[in-house]
Amino acid sequence: MRPVKILSVCGSGTVSSAMLSAKLEDVLEENGYSLESTEVAPGGVPLAMQSGNYDLIAYTSPVEGDYGVPILNATQFLVGIGEDEFTEELLEILKHLNL
Repeated sequence: MRPVKILSVCGSGTVSSAMLSAKLEDVLEENGYSLESTEVAPGGVPLAMQSGNYDLIAYTSPVEGDYGVPILNATQFLVGIGEDEFTEELLEILKHLNL
């Protein structure tokens, strides 16, 4: 099975997105998946989506546009609110991917 490719997006593309990637990795590993992630600021999304074949985008800063992949608001997940709901939505998306 190939890793799940997630683009993690936060305001500066560094701290929050790195924290988000780490938390996503923990959740995915607990559920039998591995993660390949890239962290960017919102302005870096178009270029990242052109150069990488991402399965989804998880963000804490809004992402504008349609990139042909699911886009999940991960703000509450990152701060520990609504983790179960976010995880359920994430895992449901992963069921439909060709991993």
